[in-house]
Amino acid sequence: MSVDFYVAVPAANWPTAAAVQQCMTDGGFPVAIKRFPTLDSAGVVRDGVLVAIDGHDAYLEGELAPAMLMPEDVKILNDRLSRVSASERIDGKHAVLSIRISMPNEMRATAYVISALIICFDGFGFEPQGDTYGRKDFAQTLIRGAEALKGLL
Repeated sequence: MSVDFYVAVPAANWPTAAAVQQCMTDGGFPVAIKRFPTLDSAGVVRDGVLVAIDGHDAYLEGELAPAMLMPEDVKILNDRLSRVSASERIDGKHAVLSIRISMPNEMRATAYVISALIICFDGFGFEPQGDTYGRKDFAQTLIRGAEALKGLL
């Protein structure tokens, strides 16, 4: 079983790997970025995110793209957000990172990466399986969940 996460960040705010690492260091998150996708305004980046957490590598499979390049996906996400009464919507000014995970260490790493993008780069997160979403409150929930999973591989 896998879980999907999405985070929309204003494309103009899409961070470098170093900026995400600094945010996570400042937040006390136990994650080291090894590879982080660079936004390509003309295409979809399918490299995912590679991190180290608790001394182990975790590959966070996913894609990054400007929202304007994936209108069908954005429509589906916005429809789901509408159904759960979220006031937020993804628009053409956003970059969207999707991550699919299946292991507890991937969940922990994803929670910290998504939270960093929300807290430091004005992101908006959404987890469609549980219909959970939000900004800083959602990030804090993810962080608490990540801390509860510590020690599970």
